[in-house]
Amino acid sequence: MVISAFEGTSQRSPGRGRRVGVIILGVILAGVTCGIIGLAFVQGSWWYSYGSDHALDRETRARVEAIRDDVDSSGAAPEAVPWLNAALGPNAHPTDVRTYLLTAQKALEAADDPKWAEAVGELRAIIQTIRPAPLWETITPHPMSTLEWSW
Repeated sequence: MVISAFEGTSQRSPGRGRRVGVIILGVILAGVTCGIIGLAFVQGSWWYSYGSDHALDRETRARVEAIRDDVDSSGAAPEAVPWLNAALGPNAHPTDVRTYLLTAQKALEAADDPKWAEAVGELRAIIQTIRPAPLWETITPHPMSTLEWSW
């Protein structure tokens, strides 16, 4: 009497391997989909922006110093001066500099003096150099068609 090693084991159905493969592919597809959606949300998150901000260069720093000196000498918006000083700090992170400049810009706007309109515009441009607008904010929602249809 010969006893087979496979005698007590159950036979696999031929479709079981296929079902397992489909399940594995479904899990992989779901993981990739979640990853792509997650990346879209990450790009809009605060910490992604925190790491992608640009520091002030010499020319921009000089422009901020000139605005600070003008505001300080006029005395029209004294609450903007400390924010401009904080933005010019040597160890200030670019994201913090952006926040300080936004606050100084709002203080100048609150002064309601037309003389500061140019400074507000200049601060707005400087803030834009720290964190450039994302691509999706600069593209048109409905691009013009480049094809001409002849009917």
